[in-house]
Amino acid sequence: MRLASGEILDILMFLLPGFVWAGVYSSLISRPISDGFQVVVRAFIFTVVFQVFATPVLELSGLPEQNSSSSWIWEPLVLVFAAVVIGIASAHVWNKDYIHKILRRCNVTVESSYPSALYPAFAFHRNCYVVMHLKGERRLYGKPKEWPSRPDDRYFLIKDCEWLVDGDRKPVKGVSHILIPESEVEMVEFLPANFDADPGREQ
Repeated sequence: MRLASGEILDILMFLLPGFVWAGVYSSLISRPISDGFQVVVRAFIFTVVFQVFATPVLELSGLPEQNSSSSWIWEPLVLVFAAVVIGIASAHVWNKDYIHKILRRCNVTVESSYPSALYPAFAFHRNCYVVMHLKGERRLYGKPKEWPSRPDDRYFLIKDCEWLVDGDRKPVKGVSHILIPESEVEMVEFLPANFDADPGREQ
């Protein structure tokens, strides 16, 4: 059965907000879905949720009637804008672990929204310096700028780097950042933001 052009546009208008929401959400969370089928399923779920809750609100807010001459101009823009805003807001809620925090307090689960303990450790200590214990008994002091948060991301980006050798700091001259594979890191020490003591000195 062939669909008329108007029916195709109606279907696209119905699916557009959910897929935009899913795209924005997936690009901002720390635990994205890589499987194509699961991505499509999530997009359809977001489409249903959007149509059930958001569309009535938009209609009450004065969205032009579908049969009006201006509806095909303004309606897609309004729906996409609403989907982007909702996507950003839902990603913020997920990345801050708000939902799982409530569920943990209710003893529903012990899980979190983070992909691993590594992600919140670095995310909650953005202003801290770290001492990274590397293979071969090497120690690197510096400030983390990027860290693994996705399955395909396996590197730490450290700035203000200094090697710790025999209790002394040895700046890495001419280098602003160092990229370290996750496989090279054996342990990470987080130092307080106001830590003034020499991290290379034995305590």
